[in-house]
Amino acid sequence: MKTTEITTLIEQNAQQLIANIDVESIELYKVLKSEFEKSDVTENKKFQTAFSSFYGLDNVGFNEDFKNMYFKLIEKYRNHSTLDVEEVFIDLQRIKNFDDKDSIIFSFATKLMCTIDDTVPIYDKEVRDVFSFTEPLDVDFAMVIDVLFDQLENVQTHFNEIIEGNLLPVTLKLFDEKFKGNNLSVIKKLDFIFWSFGKLKILETHIDEVKVLY
Repeated sequence: MKTTEITTLIEQNAQQLIANIDVESIELYKVLKSEFEKSDVTENKKFQTAFSSFYGLDNVGFNEDFKNMYFKLIEKYRNHSTLDVEEVFIDLQRIKNFDDKDSIIFSFATKLMCTIDDTVPIYDKEVRDVFSFTEPLDVDFAMVIDVLFDQLENVQTHFNEIIEGNLLPVTLKLFDEKFKGNNLSVIKKLDFIFWSFGKLKILETHIDEVKVLY
């Protein structure tokens, strides 16, 4: 889908989208980021609780060993000058402890990266639905990686176009008015907005009006 097609729908439904984002979620994310800046997350229980709650780490079948290794990876990558999503993804593949979709692992790779660098967009089911991405079958690992990386690159491209073209002025204004002093990066604001867009299934009611290109 073209960026302008998506942003037009978002702008038309801006009030509903922003109303669907609660203050508690914003505050929880701010705690997560604040605690990340304070100390080693492998020792910071407040960070771990905030992260697990915000990103649903306890809802996807990860055991305690995985979670401990996950927080160790956050520390491993904390001071990297550049973050490579493929490297993070493969690290998570090595320690995953359940038989599930690679897209879930990929999603948590982006969540790890976003914790360190909030200019990295989140990839999750809601984003996939908004962009009409298909979930790759876990048949060929190399193919899965290629598809997921291509989808994340598409999300990044769309977000960059939105920022550079100021394509969501009404929605971002409403976001800042509701969440005063949020101090979030524009990418993180877009994460919240697109999550809300995917949750509300607004696209389904407009499917005849847009041309899915991906």
